[in-house]
Amino acid sequence: MSVGCTSGNQVGRRIYLPASFIGGPRDMRRRYLDAMSLVQKYGKPDLFLTMTCNTMWKEIHDNLKYDEKAQDRPDLVARVFRAKFEVLKTEIVKKKLFGEVAAFVYVIEYQKRGLPHAHILVILKPEAKPLNPEAYDKMVSAELPDLNEQSYLYSLVIKHMMHGPCGSLNKENVCMRNGMCKNHYPKEYIEHTMHSEDGYPHYRRRNNGRSVRVRNHSLDNRWVIPYTPYLLALIDCHLNVEICSTVKLVKYLYKYVYKGHDRVSFHIHSENDPEDIDEIHEFQSARWVSAAEAMWCIYRFPLNEMTPSVYTLQLHLPGEQVVSFHKNTNLSNLVDSSDFTKTMLTEFFVMNRRSKQARKLKCLYREFPEYFVWHPDKKKWTCRKRRKVIGRVVTVRPNEGERYFLRLLLSHVRAPKSFNHLLTVDGQLASSYREAAFRMGLLQSDTYIEDTLDEATAFHMPCSLRALFAMLLVFCTPSNPIKLWERYEADLSSDLERTSSITGCDSNYVRRCVLQDINRSLEQMGKHIRDYRLVLDSFLFTEHERLTKEIESEQSVRCTEDDLLTVSRLNAGQQAAYSAIMSEIFLPDGKSFFVDGPGGTGKTFLYRALLATLRTHGHIALAVASSGVAASILPGGRTAHSKLLYQILVPSQAVKNQGMLDLLVLIRTSFVVTLAAM
Repeated sequence: MSVGCTSGNQVGRRIYLPASFIGGPRDMRRRYLDAMSLVQKYGKPDLFLTMTCNTMWKEIHDNLKYDEKAQDRPDLVARVFRAKFEVLKTEIVKKKLFGEVAAFVYVIEYQKRGLPHAHILVILKPEAKPLNPEAYDKMVSAELPDLNEQSYLYSLVIKHMMHGPCGSLNKENVCMRNGMCKNHYPKEYIEHTMHSEDGYPHYRRRNNGRSVRVRNHSLDNRWVIPYTPYLLALIDCHLNVEICSTVKLVKYLYKYVYKGHDRVSFHIHSENDPEDIDEIHEFQSARWVSAAEAMWCIYRFPLNEMTPSVYTLQLHLPGEQVVSFHKNTNLSNLVDSSDFTKTMLTEFFVMNRRSKQARKLKCLYREFPEYFVWHPDKKKWTCRKRRKVIGRVVTVRPNEGERYFLRLLLSHVRAPKSFNHLLTVDGQLASSYREAAFRMGLLQSDTYIEDTLDEATAFHMPCSLRALFAMLLVFCTPSNPIKLWERYEADLSSDLERTSSITGCDSNYVRRCVLQDINRSLEQMGKHIRDYRLVLDSFLFTEHERLTKEIESEQSVRCTEDDLLTVSRLNAGQQAAYSAIMSEIFLPDGKSFFVDGPGGTGKTFLYRALLATLRTHGHIALAVASSGVAASILPGGRTAHSKLLYQILVPSQAVKNQGMLDLLVLIRTSFVVTLAAM
């Protein structure tokens, strides 16, 4: 039921959207895991760069006609940005501006107005890594340059690298959250660069009296976005450079880079016509593709790159390898023409038996691609002669039983020659991979569970880590669950801890939220957190407390005076849409309204009027957007996270008799308004 089954005949029947579909959820997860494999091999990233397109580049303006603007030439914008980005990549990778690069990852994305921007993560070799504040100052500056000595750089910093103003200077800026800047500007004055506990260092921002007039406000060093002077002068665009001083920020950086395109996912079905769960049909995305992005794809410019590349290694039990074929294939011909006994894993065993080089290297399975190349057409490994790659064994859940323990053995046994070789411990053949792992000492006490969590904390986001923790409690029966909870509590709650400084929640509230999330996963598997005695029963939220807090949070959203006056300022088209929507709100049957129009026609103005009207009458109105930028333009806006919506909408069913209303606004370039009278 949790994945969408509505009928008994659907159980066990599901059509998956494969990882080969670019932009799909499995493709994005695969890219994320591949990127995290670089961290496991080379360590945390040292630099995080964000480069945005500048439509005022000379190369663009010199090639425009008299009456043309940059948005009229998306082909020119795409080609110039590509050329500038290649210059940046050459400076970092080939010319070694920051030192010799061990690995890097970049992703090209597009802003709401259609302009490209790039996110780059760089891992330097050990001898080039910045290890102290003095090294940070050589790479990154967060101060206004001297006007007399560096006039050109000074003009670029003012043009591209000044934040805001926000806070008390401009409370309506898009970066404001609950009366505070989400980026924590203005920063504090500081004489010397210092390490930070939350990832980025506190850069040197001296109180030297330098200030500049930007957007009608006087701004000083506290408002400067960190940058590298040489790159800023060379590229002439917004080019934010950050140093990753601790490993705590790693997962959030990689998740941010591989978050994927903004889109609205929707599915229309009839309750009287149950269908099989088909992810391909359900993945219908209403996504805005800008002209510049379309030209980028037409030119076949890469949208992402990872160096070195990552090999994903297959994993299967004997005789249980995955076989793929077309639905119209004749199975008799398929069996006669193909040899399914040869896979990456079985041929890995063969190489360890026959190849002198493989026996000499004594590689683990994940290390094998560094020295050998897999040829899928010939189904065999050959010696690697060029290119540097690393290997990653596919992840396996502990509830998969023997396959999980097979992966555990492959992570510890070097140069195995067969499946039976993995089962042999001290000359005796074990009856199962679990028994073999136990004999090798990999399952003594809760060691294997701790190893699983240690590996998962390197690349899993906290929400996934909590689901894994619940699964380990249910299927692996740890001997000391309380010890596991105390050891990994910080990793399980790191996402909520990061937001607690903004929301004002204390540590007990964060702990209760984490335990409730774990408990929800346990309840889906027929267990309860009380069964493991991690905390006192009285410590957890009751259903009434969870409901009350969600309602109080929504009812506390304030309506400004400007929002209250928007209804009287609506034009004819906006008034027609406003009247049509308001007339359907309290009817028993919910309706959906699609509001479309070019940018600047007043769609957001209409939504602010609807939200203000409903909230001033005591109703609950949820303003949900597909991205943080889109959500920030609406009061009380939030990103469209399905789990969050579930937590809010389901409790609202319990207050059906209170006449409350949920207004769900899914925002991209076009808007969908779904009204459900409670």
